[in-house]
Amino acid sequence: MTHNVEVKIECKGDAAGTLGWFSAMMERSEFVIKNGKTGSPAIFLKTTDEGGKEKYAFLCKKYDQRENPYGYRITGDGYMCEIPESINDCTGFSDYPLTPACREAVKEMIDKAKDIFAEWWEGQ
Repeated sequence: MTHNVEVKIECKGDAAGTLGWFSAMMERSEFVIKNGKTGSPAIFLKTTDEGGKEKYAFLCKKYDQRENPYGYRITGDGYMCEIPESINDCTGFSDYPLTPACREAVKEMIDKAKDIFAEWWEGQ
């Protein structure tokens, strides 16, 4: 027995799924360097929601050997960066599962933030 199913796609031109969520969020966001919880500078993604409330999401900072890097990615040049999504008991940039395309876009955004922060950090 064969069944044919027709799917009508009505979201042409817009990213669907989590990539659409990420794109919409990035339109309301900017990179900000400020002191983190430990008092040392870090780069954050500052996002303003529809109600005007600001949220800061940690992205990257210079890795301090005294800190526990569990749950973060340490780059070859010594920066501690957020991971794209939560895995097991590690919190990431997103608490929700991401599509492969969105996971890659978030990783690229974090890498770009790391490069911006590293240039600032090394130039101090």
